[in-house]
Amino acid sequence: MIGNNFIPNATISYMKCIENNAYNVKRAVQALQNGYTIAHPADTCFGLAADLLNESAVRKLQAIKGRDANKPMSIMIPPFMKAELGEYALLNEFSEMVCEKLFPGPVTIVLPKGPNIPDFYFPHLSTVGVRIPYDNLTNDLLTKFRGPLITTSANPAGRPVCATCQEVLIAFKNEEYKPDLFLEGEIHGACLPSTVISLEGDKVTILREGPLEKEQLEAILGIDI
Repeated sequence: MIGNNFIPNATISYMKCIENNAYNVKRAVQALQNGYTIAHPADTCFGLAADLLNESAVRKLQAIKGRDANKPMSIMIPPFMKAELGEYALLNEFSEMVCEKLFPGPVTIVLPKGPNIPDFYFPHLSTVGVRIPYDNLTNDLLTKFRGPLITTSANPAGRPVCATCQEVLIAFKNEEYKPDLFLEGEIHGACLPSTVISLEGDKVTILREGPLEKEQLEAILGIDI
């Protein structure tokens, strides 16, 4: 829970959606910088986020999600850091082409870990799922944070994804661990987690279906999947 001293002269009402305006986005960024977790509207469904480089924040996010600690979460970076993608995921000519065509977009691309992925990030895995969202509100948050966030859908493990902040409040009402801050918002259109793909050689494999369907991926990439 965020206390009254979390941000000077700003008290957050716990378990309450706060207006998604410039002032509260700034508060959300400060929350992330101080190791707290937030629930926020994204381009696919409501999401949870924490500072990727803060181990205690990552552990807190895992506790809130309440699923097997060995099941990874993705990371997201702002569009202005697209040129730095190679710091977080190892790229070759094919994966660079795929990322160039699909980012930003409602897709997670699983790639080999890059040098800036911390050792505590799912150490049993050699890969990381990377996102660059296309949603303006999400990218405003990411741009102001100026770094990578670890991300997952804003629902307890095994429960349906949420399309509104109120749905997130209800989903976590009786949970032991809850996000620290809830930004108001609503997902318009289909509320689905991102499409997840992996790359091996010059082959694309769909690991989870989502907003980008197989035919759309093939049309964008110009290849058969």
